[in-house]
Amino acid sequence: MNLRELDINEMPFWPAPFRFGALVLLIIICLGLAYHFLLSDEWNRYKQEQARETQLKQDYQVKYRTAVNLPVYRSQLAQLNEDLEVLLDMLPNDDETARLLDDITLVGTRSGLDFDRIEWLDAQPREFYTALPMRIDLQGEYHQIGEFVGQIAGLHRIISVKDFTLQRSDLTDDLQLNVTAETYRQQTLRAQP
Repeated sequence: MNLRELDINEMPFWPAPFRFGALVLLIIICLGLAYHFLLSDEWNRYKQEQARETQLKQDYQVKYRTAVNLPVYRSQLAQLNEDLEVLLDMLPNDDETARLLDDITLVGTRSGLDFDRIEWLDAQPREFYTALPMRIDLQGEYHQIGEFVGQIAGLHRIISVKDFTLQRSDLTDDLQLNVTAETYRQQTLRAQP
């Protein structure tokens, strides 16, 4: 029997292999339609939930490690706050800025330097602090200037020296130092444990 001779209306009378093939094809079509209309959305949702489960497990592991180390983090935060307090105590407040100029002048005169100028420049607000620059112009010998800069670094207040020029004086054998030094005033809040 030829495939072209088969009539769909006479299906019960087809030879057994053709009926079996048609039945398998009908089952495959029914399963495909059932999957498409009934199961595909559920299968996609199942896959999404599996991915979400993996992400939740990873989040749990991270949070678990954080929770286990929480006492260590708190002690580190307390130590950082103590260190911050020490550093903040090294910053001058409004009452101490004038005295800071006196301290710098005293350090310079003890080193044997002659001051041409020492003055505050305009305050420069920054994100977490305010920079308080000062302009210092002085004259002296090389070792005196080195001693001066070293003693400024040793003051109990934070002072950074930057933007300096060092040149030989036209009138004497001394060196001229023109420097901008900065100290800082805090604007940050302390971290809470």
